[in-house]
Amino acid sequence: MVTRLLTASGVMMSMALLAAPLSQSMPAGAVAYAEMTGLGQKLQQLRDSDFFKTIMNSPQMEEAKEQENYTKAMAGKAFAEGYLAMDLWTAADKLLSDMAVGVYFVEDGADPAPLMVLRMKDQEVWAKIRERLAPLVLLAGEKVKREVKGELEYLTAENLQVVFHKEWAAASTDAALLEKGIASLTGKAKENVAANSSFQKMEKSMGKGQLLRVWSDLKYYRELIPGGRMNLPEKYDDGFVSLVLSGIMELALKSDYVGLTLDVDDKGLKLNTGIDGKAAALGEKFGWFFSDPTKPGTKDVPAVKGLLGGMTIHRDIADWYDRREELMVEDLQAGFDQFESGVGNLFPGRDVGQDIIPAFGKSITLLAAEQTFDHLDGAPGIKLPGFAVIFDLNNPEDGAMFQLLYQTVVTILNFAGAEDGNNMREPSVMMALVHNGTPINTVQYLKKPKGDRLDVTYNFMPASATVNGRYVFCSSLSLCKALVDQMKKPQDMKRANRNFNFELRPSAMVGLVKQNRRTLLAKSIQQGKPAVQARQEIKVLEDVLEFVKLIRFNTAVKPDGFQLQFNTQWN
Repeated sequence: MVTRLLTASGVMMSMALLAAPLSQSMPAGAVAYAEMTGLGQKLQQLRDSDFFKTIMNSPQMEEAKEQENYTKAMAGKAFAEGYLAMDLWTAADKLLSDMAVGVYFVEDGADPAPLMVLRMKDQEVWAKIRERLAPLVLLAGEKVKREVKGELEYLTAENLQVVFHKEWAAASTDAALLEKGIASLTGKAKENVAANSSFQKMEKSMGKGQLLRVWSDLKYYRELIPGGRMNLPEKYDDGFVSLVLSGIMELALKSDYVGLTLDVDDKGLKLNTGIDGKAAALGEKFGWFFSDPTKPGTKDVPAVKGLLGGMTIHRDIADWYDRREELMVEDLQAGFDQFESGVGNLFPGRDVGQDIIPAFGKSITLLAAEQTFDHLDGAPGIKLPGFAVIFDLNNPEDGAMFQLLYQTVVTILNFAGAEDGNNMREPSVMMALVHNGTPINTVQYLKKPKGDRLDVTYNFMPASATVNGRYVFCSSLSLCKALVDQMKKPQDMKRANRNFNFELRPSAMVGLVKQNRRTLLAKSIQQGKPAVQARQEIKVLEDVLEFVKLIRFNTAVKPDGFQLQFNTQWN
């Protein structure tokens, strides 16, 4: 009876260990850890996807198949499949169930040692693979030492030691670390990676169960470097880094961890990187960087018809500019003086630091979208999208100041084109119109340009407007009208916070490729490609673009951390 109970308890413990995340079977003390779950199944999904089939049948892949490296790779694949008695896709599905790698400092002053663990999905297939590996061990002779201890089979080759179990395999360059790993895998160790408080913080903030999880103990590394700043300067020597990245870097200095998760399914891919810490703890010095975690943050990219992509960012530009001496090294300050001098020429009677910079609000947007050419009796030979810059105004009245700048710039460009003698555009004049109750400044041709392949400059018809306290500058009048309509709609205030947002809509670009097919085809033929191949490559480009609905990269301020998120959506 006792024997049966012990046997049953052992089976139940084994099943629990197999079901649990490998973080519960990795010894404590890791300073970095990566875990992958269900890779084999994801690879099977990739193999069966239409996207993979399109890539494998593309002209580029047909060309790659003629290369020597591809031939060698296929020969290696055939050998491996013959030896394993199954194709590599099946082998991956049967064997690559759970994988984990931990990094440990086992000796002071020595390089870190890795511990790698694979937990097998199909134990019968794993047993057959181990049988097929035995002859290779014999052929290796003295280079590989083999030793069997109960259910464990040890293989030692120089500095690498591997151990096989009927349910898993483990490897390390350090024998003592490998023994700790075996103790954890067999349920004999009391502490593990999952019990680390920093790791638990990551799980709470970023979730669990993803295809890939990566964690690193930032607190450990920070304590190794005197001063705690991990060689990061007090003041930045690059203005772009200061404006775009400094807040994230400063928060990371106080974080206990950096984590990463990756998940893929038939709807898309999600990659998430995060650190912990409260942005408010950085004080007023970096208050300009972060949006309120309880609110949506930066504006959405306006969802105009034919939107190709856009970027929007939350920054209190005025506060950043006022703190430039506190945030950046002295060598950069002369550049700001030159900037004020140049910009001041465009705003006579206005002080850059007192009048112009404070006019900018906390949200700036850039976008591109398809445009129409109804204002022409024809169309440009190369059709470009329309582009727009949008920024919040701290005071709606400041829109008049930027409208004046618009008129000045358009006038200068007209004069420059006339002096060049290369101005291929029809003469135009500035005008104002009203669309949906909003005044728009734009230009109008004295005579409508005619022709099927007009000069590329006819893609540009500058227009500007002030809408709901935001200033809009567009390269296209049709896009400006669409933005006026869209920006008058209410914002979604329930969505998650975004401190920065970049999005690309590849499937929307298919129309742009089709509109310019003639030009793209001619360019490929000029480069020496046969017409048939050039057409096939354009078709593959269209198929790939059609497959991807959305690519988005954004950052989010959380109540207890900061995350960088990348995701795609498939059609």
